[in-house]
Amino acid sequence: MIIKCEDVLDLLSEFFDDELDLEEQEFLFDHIYQCKKCLNIYNSFHQMLDLFHSLEPVKLEQEKKKEFHRWLHIEVKQIVIKKYKKL
Repeated sequence: MIIKCEDVLDLLSEFFDDELDLEEQEFLFDHIYQCKKCLNIYNSFHQMLDLFHSLEPVKLEQEKKKEFHRWLHIEVKQIVIKKYKKL
């Protein structure tokens, strides 16, 4: 399996949601460690998620929580894309 830079954001999203199997993770990180641009994307994505997880939890209904989670992933991707499009 060959991973392209264009696929990394979606795969990272799946990785952070624990949706990738071990083989997919291995291919993803093989690419990330060989590609400076994708390593920077991974680090930025990781920092944003760490920041998000450090916030005080707010109680939400399950459906609202899912909705917010989807929205957050889209926003994080857009921020990372804007930042690294310049590279």
